Amino acid sequence: MNYIKREDGFTLIEVMAVIIIIGVLAAIAIPKLASSTVSARQKADVATAHEVKTALDRYQVEKGTYPTDLKVSGGVVSSVSLIPKYISKLDKSTTQQSVDDAIKGFGLVSVTADATDPMKMTIPDSEVATNTIMIYLNSNSLAAEVRAYDESLTKVLWTSAD
Repeated sequence: MNYIKREDGFTLIEVMAVIIIIGVLAAIAIPKLASSTVSARQKADVATAHEVKTALDRYQVEKGTYPTDLKVSGGVVSSVSLIPKYISKLDKSTTQQSVDDAIKGFGLVSVTADATDPMKMTIPDSEVATNTIMIYLNSNSLAAEVRAYDESLTKVLWTSAD
């Protein structure tokens, strides 16, 4: 009897078909993964902005005004009265978006209080965001707004005014 020795294995066509399928799946999955990372980082900054506004509001409820000793330097907020009692820290490591170091972290703007309604917060359209999370305080310390911006600082992701 003649037995034909047969080798078990994959043909070249089968291997190429598997490689093509893996390539197609990777081409679909990698862009989705990248966009979900950007979205997750933006949502983390929105959550941080929420926390900042909550800390400012807790301070205001207890003291009657928003803190007057807030200082920002290089995206880092310092305040003896607010940190660490109301929020642990506000520095560049607190923000998550992948942006240039110059705009990472926090910015602070003092907005002129409205003469007719000192509790009213109006941020001028000419005011340009300098950091991914901006804190706007009325000059009379009776109103505050926090905004989270996207990587280009052109789109407001969240504002406490809503």
